[in-house]
Amino acid sequence: MITSFFKPKRSKRLLNNDTNVTTTTLANANISNRLRINDEITANKSASRKDEDLSPLAKHAKVTFDHSSIPSSKQAADILTNLTEESWRDALTSHVASPSFTKLAKFVASERSNKTVYPPQCDTFSALNFVPMHNVKVVIVGQDPYHQPNQGHGLAFSVRKGKVIPPSLRNIYKELMNDDQISNFQEKPTHGYLKRWAQQGVLMLNTVLTVRRNEPNSHAKKGWENFTDEIIRILLSSHQNKDGEGGEGGKGGIVFLLWGKPAGKKAESIIKQVVKPSFGQPENVKNPHVVICSSHPSPLGAMKTNTPFLGSRCFSRANEALVQMGLDAVDWCVDDPAEKNVANVNPLTKSVEKVAVEISDV
Repeated sequence: MITSFFKPKRSKRLLNNDTNVTTTTLANANISNRLRINDEITANKSASRKDEDLSPLAKHAKVTFDHSSIPSSKQAADILTNLTEESWRDALTSHVASPSFTKLAKFVASERSNKTVYPPQCDTFSALNFVPMHNVKVVIVGQDPYHQPNQGHGLAFSVRKGKVIPPSLRNIYKELMNDDQISNFQEKPTHGYLKRWAQQGVLMLNTVLTVRRNEPNSHAKKGWENFTDEIIRILLSSHQNKDGEGGEGGKGGIVFLLWGKPAGKKAESIIKQVVKPSFGQPENVKNPHVVICSSHPSPLGAMKTNTPFLGSRCFSRANEALVQMGLDAVDWCVDDPAEKNVANVNPLTKSVEKVAVEISDV
């Protein structure tokens, strides 16, 4: 059974897991090699060439690579150069080799060549690149990226520092400030950059990963939904042991924060598909995952429905669920403690400290 509850609870913690994103140069080289190998093996089949006619690299590939897992188009290979987190690249191998992903990749490539598309290509998979698969403990599901210039960077609801905080994120901060179980979120942040959440295992996943400028939902129903569904399936499968419990020793389920009907429908339907059929009779299954639902945090929905976002205390309830799973709670502050301390230093104090440093250097 899916655990969905609406009563506030409590908890807290800080896990610092800064993911160093690998360079795309190596990824480009690997994809290029695979495509070349793919072409050589295909040519060998059509010409009935013997193994000795193949290059050493292609000979090795016949054993090492699953031929069906190689991206079947240049567009698919190109878009995957931006997915640099190895755990996700490995887990999604089968899906990215599918015709549906090839069709999606061609569509996105065409859109980028003719239209302005957000986020920038290098940020398409930021949500995955920031959080290795085995580190995910909270999933927040968004819709599609911000469709205005210089806003979206691949994390749902997040914008880079220096950009105006969008209305939905302002309500998210408001809820955090009003949750009396989140003791260290006392004032509204000055920016909307949520990378620090990702570093603690919070996957901020949009349902659709690209969008045309000024046209929300313009890339909906083009294949991204299948891709992000597969991400959720992979997470659910990887966080369950043979007894249907989360992780090793029954610990380590996932907390889903689902805001609005589309997010709730997407995640809950996949959870039902993955959890129940995997372990015998449904009544014998212990679901390790927790689903916390509310309305969307946007001004249009934050106070609507029987489960409004504002006042839901969804963040402290998520922490309570994590602790019950044997995991560390999330520190929902968006600034590192060191950054916050520097930001709060009195300007006069900063000047005095600067003079002191200059004198000490004499």
